Amino acid sequence: MIFERNVNFIGARKSSRREAALLFLAVALFLLPAGIPAAQEGSGRYIDEPLQMGLADRFFDEGDFEGAVREYKRFLFFFPGSARSGEALLKVARSYFRGQKWEDALAACDRLIAEDPPPPVKAEAFLIRGNTLAVKRQYPEARLSFQRAAEASPGTRAADEARFQTGRTYLREEKWREAAEEFRKIDQSSQMYPRSDSLARGLDRIQEVPQKSPAAAGVLSALIPGAGQAYSEEYGRGALSFLANGLLIWGAVESFRHDQYVLGGVLAVFEAGLYVANILNAVNCAEKYNVRKKQEYIDGLEKGQLSLGLSLQGRSPALAFRYVF
Repeated sequence: MIFERNVNFIGARKSSRREAALLFLAVALFLLPAGIPAAQEGSGRYIDEPLQMGLADRFFDEGDFEGAVREYKRFLFFFPGSARSGEALLKVARSYFRGQKWEDALAACDRLIAEDPPPPVKAEAFLIRGNTLAVKRQYPEARLSFQRAAEASPGTRAADEARFQTGRTYLREEKWREAAEEFRKIDQSSQMYPRSDSLARGLDRIQEVPQKSPAAAGVLSALIPGAGQAYSEEYGRGALSFLANGLLIWGAVESFRHDQYVLGGVLAVFEAGLYVANILNAVNCAEKYNVRKKQEYIDGLEKGQLSLGLSLQGRSPALAFRYVF
């Protein structure tokens, strides 16, 4: 009797718990919102296209390009038939480029181009591809991509950007005439015209950039050690060369005067090598001066900075300046 009574008591407790659980479930279902999104009911997805794209864009804007690539690819996985697939692929390529993953950027551009997207998207893909090749110093291949970008979307800003970047590849190769010709192809109605016109005009005057004659620098240092370096505005090197050669010459002369012929001969040999090195260094300083001045001039043109210089076209020098906004 006692065992039977305990069994009945345990069964009653289990029944009470079951009834309480059913009551709790009924109340919970009653309190849930009636308008549950279909995506949650069916596929279990809790995110839509705008939200996923916005998340990826946020990673991109914050400079987390690896995270951006991951989220753009997740967009392509979750929404393969989306009308924004081309946009997502383009942003993948752009993220790789900004993250300096050059090979991945090229592969992403090639994949997008192979899908034959709308002309504006294709032009942007060719632009990214060209810029990537330009960074890798593959200038002829970069120009080909820029040409395809202009052909894909003629008369647009992308086409003007392609011509502008083509001109910049010629700048990197120091082909001034070809660069100026590309910059002049940009129409006056384009927003890029003021900048391209400034570059074209500046390249027409590149011969006015101060230059030093390597031959003159070598001759000057042959006559007076260090003079060629000073001519190239390397005053520290010039002073060092003058002192070093002077000390060795003085030491050799004094050695011979005191009949120390071995020491004098050794110092003379060292001086002969230093003298030749001094001449070669003077030539090198002049060449570096020329490269530096041209690069400074080009950098100033590209950045639209104030450019100051002497114009020698008239009888007397005149200070010329211009500023491009």
